[in-house]
Amino acid sequence: MATRKSPNHPNTNKNNLKGKQNSMATATIPHLPVLVIHHILQFLPTKHAIRMSSLCKQWAGLWSSLPVLDFEEEGLDFDKEEDSPRAKFINFVDRCLEIHEKYEHLDKFRLRMIFLLGFETQYKFNKWLRFAVERRVKELDISFSCIHQFLAVGLLSPLLNAKSITSLNLENVTIDADWDEPIISLPSLKTLSLKTVRFKPSSFISSLISGCPCIQYLSLTSSSSSDYNIISMQTLLDAKSLTSLTLKFVVIMDDINNDPPVGCLPYLKTVSLTTVDMYYGTFAQLISSSPSLEHLSVSISFPRYYNYSLPSSNLKSFEVRIFNSDVVRVIGTKSLESCTLVLESPKQIKRIQFGRCENLKHLSIRAPQLPNFTLQLHGCKHLVNASLDIPKLDFNRINSNVEWRHFYSLANYLGKFQSFENISLYVDDAEALIFPKNMRKFYDPPLRTVNTLTVFISSPRGAKDSKLRHSLFWLRPESLSIIYSDL
Repeated sequence: MATRKSPNHPNTNKNNLKGKQNSMATATIPHLPVLVIHHILQFLPTKHAIRMSSLCKQWAGLWSSLPVLDFEEEGLDFDKEEDSPRAKFINFVDRCLEIHEKYEHLDKFRLRMIFLLGFETQYKFNKWLRFAVERRVKELDISFSCIHQFLAVGLLSPLLNAKSITSLNLENVTIDADWDEPIISLPSLKTLSLKTVRFKPSSFISSLISGCPCIQYLSLTSSSSSDYNIISMQTLLDAKSLTSLTLKFVVIMDDINNDPPVGCLPYLKTVSLTTVDMYYGTFAQLISSSPSLEHLSVSISFPRYYNYSLPSSNLKSFEVRIFNSDVVRVIGTKSLESCTLVLESPKQIKRIQFGRCENLKHLSIRAPQLPNFTLQLHGCKHLVNASLDIPKLDFNRINSNVEWRHFYSLANYLGKFQSFENISLYVDDAEALIFPKNMRKFYDPPLRTVNTLTVFISSPRGAKDSKLRHSLFWLRPESLSIIYSDL
């Protein structure tokens, strides 16, 4: 006679489940060398590194010997009570620093706070900075969630003469040195990143950069055009070790005494200028003073007719955002391999000319609407890829005249690039590429010499793939690919 097995007691099932979960958790954490665990924990905020240390006995307490301290305050809190989130955060940082007092060095100290409010919090902030500098910190990263946290320069005094710092990042602060502009000496600093940082007086930024004789990477970015930082051209030319320069919403001024800036940036390889206010003569001097320049990105309002004469013998890539120019010329850059033109007002551009760019291989043109310009390529012997981004290429089928004007303009535009081997075309509307059958009978295909045409479409809008393929094959490329990005 068969016997029925009695079901397990509910508590027994829960205990078994907990046991399985614990064994699974233990099984997923293999025994690792201490150096490997240290390496993993260094990428975590200190709070999470402490939690990770409780996973198993091997990890226990290892966070306290890490040369990295990373603190991030969470939640907006104005409460001054002892059990408030702000008070708990301050106590947590204090306890962690006490545990690290016995160690003599730090590789990185990162502090993310919402704001500084009140004398006590400012005192703590200064104390924490001093702790990091006394332990010869290499990387210092300070930021606030509230934009333009006001900091008297005295609060930053520990770091202004820190001999060990190699990387400094400040974000969302206003540094006030109106009453006391200190002497700055950061002899080991190589990377300086200032994001949404204001200076009082504005000349303090020049003093800061001048105090960094070994600086290689400089990034100075503001939040908007109403929040420009001002820097002198001479200050930039004096930073002779620069290899990378990034400026956004910055004014580059000439000397107030009208003395011409003098100097050279022999190691500068990468320059990015976004919404930078400067004379085009100053821009030309910056480029001519950088003989090793390889990558240049520019977004500046220059005169309506402007020559980008780029004498750098090493320049390989050039990207320019064009606002108000009728004619743009890129002349005499023999090593240039890639060029990107972003046309903010495509209807205004009349001519784009490349001269003596013997090694130009890749040309990318981005325009919100179909532009109509003359493209001249003189002395460009190795044209390989053309990328044409026209996201708002569309038309309304109101009448046949409107329709034909659109497609004639499109065919003429594509025909400008028939000297390239490969063309990539980016559009939103698939129907805007279906040329009328009558036009295909009488109009010469514009891409007869092109090897490959790749079309990227973000909104097919019901256009049949067969119609689209017939239309694009009429352009006469040797091979065709159509990629729908919404699929």
